[in-house]
Formats: sequence, structure tokens, C-alpha cells
Amino acid sequence: MSTRPLLRRQIAEAWRLSIATDYAAQRINSERSLQASVWAQLNALLPSGTRRMFIEPCMSVPTVGRQVRFPDIVICNTIEVIGIIELKYQPRASPSWSKDLSTFHWVTENRDRISISNSRFRGINADSRPYPLSKTILYVWAGVHRACELDLRSRIDPAVSQCFLALHAETEQGRAATVRVSR
Repeated sequence: MSTRPLLRRQIAEAWRLSIATDYAAQRINSERSLQASVWAQLNALLPSGTRRMFIEPCMSVPTVGRQVRFPDIVICNTIEVIGIIELKYQPRASPSWSKDLSTFHWVTENRDRISISNSRFRGINADSRPYPLSKTILYVWAGVHRACELDLRSRIDPAVSQCFLALHAETEQGRAATVRVSR
């Protein structure tokens, strides 16, 4: 059984729309613009009162040397973190993925010690409470990259495999990007 089937469908659809609209119209030219497009498409698809997204929130584990990670997009419900998305934009190259899969493994190992919040330094606090990490987080790797036979499921930690989704936009010279979903 897969983890979070509705969220999987929503993220896959946001990815498809980002590639079909923004990438096809040459509005995506960096990982940051890919991040903005995916966030905007997801923001339109997710229920507004029950979902919250963070862009590059700091996730840290208080240990010797303080371990820190900054995932590209984090999705929360009203209680906890339910999705983490790592993006890659490498349209002319084979994708790099090891750092992102390592982050997913790190989150899984430290889930009970990590939470995120949106505290303000100035102004009015609207929602500054911490969001702990769900035991059923959906981990998503999504990349724009040169066409290749990349199968990340074989490279993902077994502890993460049931909660993992890989999205690809494969590029080739003179062709539209091909969207591929690996569940």
C-alpha cells in the first residue's frame, strides 16, 4: 500500500502542469524557477484551509555540530509535516540525486527530533507554531534532466521506499520534455 495517495496525485499533477505550461513556455530556467512553478501549481491544487507549504525551511537536529538540511518544499497539514519535495534542474545532464536521497534518509532517522515553524522576527505572528514530522511523510524527488533510464526506487533506503515518489521531466534535443512518474 502506498503512503498518502491523494497527496501523491496532487504533487504528480502539479509536476505535470509545471512542465506542460511553465517549462514548455521556457519560463523555467533554473532550480529556483522550477521551485516557484511547482509551488504555485501545488498551491492551486491543495486545499487552502488545511495545507501549508514552506520553501526551504531549516530542518535541524541539535547534536554536536548541529546537523541542518533545507529541503526545497515542505507540505504540512494542520498538525504535522506530510510531504518533503527535493527538486533538481539539470536539463542537459544526467540528474544528481544522492544528496537528496541522503536527506530523505536523514529525515527518517531523525524524524522525532525535527520540527519546522514559521516564526517571524517582526510583524504579526499568524501561525508560528512548530510542525512535527509525520510518521507517514511522502518523500518526493522531482527532476528535469536528460533522458535516461534512472530508477531511483532501487537506490532509495528500504525504510523510505513505500513513502517515495520520483517524478521526471526527461529532455531530448528538439522534443518536448517527457513526464514520467515512478511510484
